[in-house]
Amino acid sequence: MRLRVDGKEVEVQEGTLLLQVARVPTLCHHPHTETKGLCRLCLVEVNGRPQPACATLAQEGMEVRTETEALRRLRKTLLEWLALTTDLSQAPELLALMERYGAEPGRWPGVAGRGDREALKDNPFFLRDYAKCVNCRRCVDACGDGIMGVYALTLEDRGLLAHPTTPLGRPLPETPCVFCGNCVQVCPTGALRPLTLEVA
Repeated sequence: MRLRVDGKEVEVQEGTLLLQVARVPTLCHHPHTETKGLCRLCLVEVNGRPQPACATLAQEGMEVRTETEALRRLRKTLLEWLALTTDLSQAPELLALMERYGAEPGRWPGVAGRGDREALKDNPFFLRDYAKCVNCRRCVDACGDGIMGVYALTLEDRGLLAHPTTPLGRPLPETPCVFCGNCVQVCPTGALRPLTLEVA
């Protein structure tokens, strides 16, 4: 099938996601998990209407635009709010996106963040530092339906208060966790990171 992406004709196979043919930023999507359509960074315009590229299949005759002024403004705002509510110091890809889109978090005064959450060191393998979590849910999905199927991680609360945790807030060794490290591998911000990278 053929479609047009930013004015260029592209030929793809049936079942191809727009994210596979449109170079757009993404945060929640990961090729080894099933999380999609949450962060909205990958929104594109399809025939003039916004659609998440990570959850939209290419169709014959589609007209896709990836960098309209409206999309750039939206990405800028989303990144600003992430920077205001989350410690992105260990998320170089997000920091690069902020620079690319000219993000100015300071234009949103008085927004409360999650930077006061203390890091949890309840196992000998990795740190859970939810002050750096952007709620992409990759770790929850990797632990659950996406990869392992052990469900040692879950999501608690809603909105800005939402964050991954363990069932009933138990320490990881008291959950079904097998310390496979898949959650650490898919984390894009350093909210989950190996203890070997921590400075003593």
